Amino acid sequence: MNTSDSNITDLISPQALRQLLRHFSAATGYGVEIQDAEGRTLATMDAPDGYTRAVAALQADVAAYGANLPPVAPVQVDGRSIASIILKMNGTDCEPTGERTGAPGLLFLLADTLGQMCHQGFRAERYLEGLTTLFEISTMLSGERNLHRVLKTTVRAVVELMNVKASAIRLLDSDGDLLVTEAVHNLSSKYLEKGTIRLSESLIDQKALAGELVYIENMATSPSVLYPEDAKREGLASILSVGMIYRGHAVGVMRIYTAEVQQFSATQRNLLRALAQLAAAAIRNVDLDEQHREHQRIQREVELASDVQRRLLPDRDPDFPPFDVAGVFDPCFEIGGDFYDFIPLKDSLGVVLGDVVGKGVGAGLLMASVRSSLRAHAEDVGDLDEVMSRVNRTLVRDSKPEEFATVFYGMIDSTNNRLTYCSAGHEPAILYKQGMFDELVTGGMAIGIDEGQQYAKRGVDMGGGDILVLYSDGVTDATNFDGERFGREKVRQAIEEAAERSARDILNHILWQIRRFVGLNPRPDDITLVAVKVPENA
Repeated sequence: MNTSDSNITDLISPQALRQLLRHFSAATGYGVEIQDAEGRTLATMDAPDGYTRAVAALQADVAAYGANLPPVAPVQVDGRSIASIILKMNGTDCEPTGERTGAPGLLFLLADTLGQMCHQGFRAERYLEGLTTLFEISTMLSGERNLHRVLKTTVRAVVELMNVKASAIRLLDSDGDLLVTEAVHNLSSKYLEKGTIRLSESLIDQKALAGELVYIENMATSPSVLYPEDAKREGLASILSVGMIYRGHAVGVMRIYTAEVQQFSATQRNLLRALAQLAAAAIRNVDLDEQHREHQRIQREVELASDVQRRLLPDRDPDFPPFDVAGVFDPCFEIGGDFYDFIPLKDSLGVVLGDVVGKGVGAGLLMASVRSSLRAHAEDVGDLDEVMSRVNRTLVRDSKPEEFATVFYGMIDSTNNRLTYCSAGHEPAILYKQGMFDELVTGGMAIGIDEGQQYAKRGVDMGGGDILVLYSDGVTDATNFDGERFGREKVRQAIEEAAERSARDILNHILWQIRRFVGLNPRPDDITLVAVKVPENA
């Protein structure tokens, strides 16, 4: 509420005004009238019967008080006249039956009392308006997700609510030093182009972001102001600056400017603090909302990539008699770096298990590249060592130095039940044969490191009851709450326990033993397993 466009009846009812005038008239013997700032009568009261004062008597009272005739007492609020109280001139010469004196003094006392009442009422109205505006702004800001609209709405509301010349919001840049003007109300573009404001150079903003409410009485003469001449040309006098801080996180600075030197009340200062906190929270909410949308976008992409990766893996176990073959992939994240594959060849089956360095999308893309390269060369080249060399050279050329993969590639010939394999730095495959364990390690270093690396191969005969198990390092590296690794020995033990079962059941038993061992401890890596079993009667 602004006193310049308000009426006394906005705060005091006409009935209450007439009651006050009735008591005044009874006490003084004079008639009295209240007019608004435009001279319209709001309430009037004639002198009581028997107490009509003559003009001469009124002149004597007025002269004794030092006022003009007829006495007019203004009702003022914040230096503005919102009404007048006037003693009425009855124009008769009769004297009252009872003596009444000091009427002009009581008149001005009444006007002063009404002014104070209205001042308190205006303050209450402004406080209520402030609370209402704060509620409206907080409601608007909480639902707004456009940062530009949030800031523009805030600075405009600050100017209107606090009745100041201008307002501005400056936000810290990503480096936390440059204060970038993001929203202004009633400041010229010429003033905004005056120069940069760095936090390291602005004492005002340093104090504001430290939690102080900084007041500068006159920008043109204050040594703390970086551009005093520009402020003078803009017609700016006093400023009040407050940091925009949300849960200890500095966001920026909010300032209000006045056209004339002005002091700010405690209510105004608290109001500015509240508005700054609301704006800071709204900005932080917008940031969090953008981060959430970005997270959702990335999550959708990850889900798509995960779906693509799973389609690269075999959708079912191969039918390759007399061998019983099964594979399983259990990623610790949505996208893993492990893979396994079955490659149908003439009278043979290629069995592959690989593990690329890293996790997430990057590892998934590298995995797809290695798998595609190996499949292409395996179908074109018969020698395993040459296949591995070609895949290695391709990966060295197409990847970064820190990107590499370990791969076990075996080819099972159904005509003679013979396994030929090559291991490129991979975990040793386990061959369980007649109650004994053999680790298959022949090959070379991981692919993608040395373009000139040469690989070796080895052939192994497989008879009835033999079991071949390939696994990634996620199997042996699985740890329990005591930090103990599952290790190769437990893999062997699980194979031996399930040796009489099918290839699928052997894998399930290994997985079950790993889960029992790990418990609720999170797994750090993917688990990938392949089992090949030769039936007893093969």
